[in-house]
Amino acid sequence: MSPTDTPPMIAVAASRMSLRERREAVSEAFLAGMRRLGRPVRPHAAPALRIFDSWAVWACAVLVGVALVLAGMAYIDPVIQNAQHGITGWPARFFEIVTDIGKSGWLLWPTGIALIAVLAVMPPVRGFADRVVLALAARLAFLFIAVGGSGLIIAVVKRLIGRARPYYFEQFGSLHFDMTAWKASYASFPSGHSQTAFAIAVAFACLFPRWRKLLLTVAAIVAVSRVVVDAHYFTDIVVGSAWGAWFTLMTRDWFARRGFVFTPGPERRPFPMPRRRAAQALATLGRRLKP
Repeated sequence: MSPTDTPPMIAVAASRMSLRERREAVSEAFLAGMRRLGRPVRPHAAPALRIFDSWAVWACAVLVGVALVLAGMAYIDPVIQNAQHGITGWPARFFEIVTDIGKSGWLLWPTGIALIAVLAVMPPVRGFADRVVLALAARLAFLFIAVGGSGLIIAVVKRLIGRARPYYFEQFGSLHFDMTAWKASYASFPSGHSQTAFAIAVAFACLFPRWRKLLLTVAAIVAVSRVVVDAHYFTDIVVGSAWGAWFTLMTRDWFARRGFVFTPGPERRPFPMPRRRAAQALATLGRRLKP
């Protein structure tokens, strides 16, 4: 019997699980997954990624970064805001189409539904084919956490900051904030679409390094489109893009140091997932989903 075959008696027993047993199995699978994500770092894992060596350096970097962002808001954003009105015709229409790629729902809905499907039908794990499905699910979890986690934080922060959108530029200028507004028209900084575009691009670049140049180019175009369509200022897209990329790299580091999806070494290479294994995982999941 090949490792992809499922013993008939076990399959029948699984199909006869009651609703309560199935719910308990799903809950246990979810909790087990959360425990595995929080498990200790592998003994021989490379050190965690660090940009700065100490909190003092971090604090100085934050202060310098805030100063640069405020200077950009005051001096660069008005110049670019006035210049972007010169983009008309087919280039403007192109950016209006491209900008929708930055919506997180394109990725979060499919990955979220797929993860729920795996939790609902895969327990208990019975053999090699099931473990292949779980390996694919771990990659989906990485994508979901990288994009959804960074996006959730941005969604809260941008409303706390309360920067007015560019369509208030003529009335208030580029340095107008209202922290009590808590609405979309005062949620310009940072850019959520730019964060999503770079989170998706960097996440897929981590999984498929050969595509990284194309992915990052597309993400940059999406970020620029937010300025062209008059939805964000230049500093909004810079900070949003940087946050999406950084959060994704930190998520990859967390997974890698625990031996999930990526090797725990310094290069953080993704574990191999050949096309035939991915196809095998999808076929196994499809069989489990059948009534």
